[in-house]
Amino acid sequence: RFSLTNVANTRTFNLVFGGAKMKVVAGDVSKYEREQFVESVVIAPAERYIVDVYFDEEREYAITNSIQSIDHFRGVFVPETHHLGTIMVGSEKAEPDFGSQFVKALEFEDVQSDIADFRQYFDKQPDHNLRLTVEVNDLPRWIVMMMEVDTLFVPPMEWNDAMPMMNWLSSGEQVDWVLLDEDTGRKSMDINWNWKVGDVVKIRIFNDPKSFHPMNHPFHIHGQRFLVTEMDGQANPNMAWKDTQIIPVGSTVELLVDVTNPGKWMAHCHIAEHLHAGMMLSFTVDE
Repeated sequence: RFSLTNVANTRTFNLVFGGAKMKVVAGDVSKYEREQFVESVVIAPAERYIVDVYFDEEREYAITNSIQSIDHFRGVFVPETHHLGTIMVGSEKAEPDFGSQFVKALEFEDVQSDIADFRQYFDKQPDHNLRLTVEVNDLPRWIVMMMEVDTLFVPPMEWNDAMPMMNWLSSGEQVDWVLLDEDTGRKSMDINWNWKVGDVVKIRIFNDPKSFHPMNHPFHIHGQRFLVTEMDGQANPNMAWKDTQIIPVGSTVELLVDVTNPGKWMAHCHIAEHLHAGMMLSFTVDE
């Protein structure tokens, strides 16, 4: 059993354990409704997962970040593998042998029962509508021209840094990453939502693919837990309580927030440069 936390500044990982069989048990805050067998684990900055991995052979298992990187200027995807670590599995059999248990995907009735209390809110209209975008000013013209080429094709997930010179030359004075409240027109820290303890709040988040430089964003809410109920119109068949959710480019994600913790809080993109460049908002929870 592995407890995984992505503490990277920007990078989203696609984790593979050398061909070993895996199943996801839990997310940021709770177990899932049921265990789920997976080929890999996609984990964005600040996300956490608990994963069971079954090693059934005597050999080395490489832990890798296995991705499809993109070369924008050549217009091609390139398979890329980053070696993160190695697990050595010896010949001695484990006692007890958990193999027979591993093949079963367990159901977690306590989580299912907890979530059942919130299903009445799944179809409610959103209380807040957020658009994820970016605004730029005074960028050198040649960088703008390079960015126009860079965004001719926009993948839903940006696995590799395709614009290191842009990152190096630009600053928070030239680039504003924006949370736009589409209901009020307010942006980022001009937003201050007001909730009460006991509220169940739905937030619909759209990651605009037509922005100047669309990117995936790990959206993090402080102090409260939420369910990801829907992505791109498809209901989530297996939920866990979370506090961070990756929003791919072009996707619309619906979060159902269980408001229980009073105080002054913030929500933000968990890519540090985006947070520094303004991609955050505040909300107040009254008792």
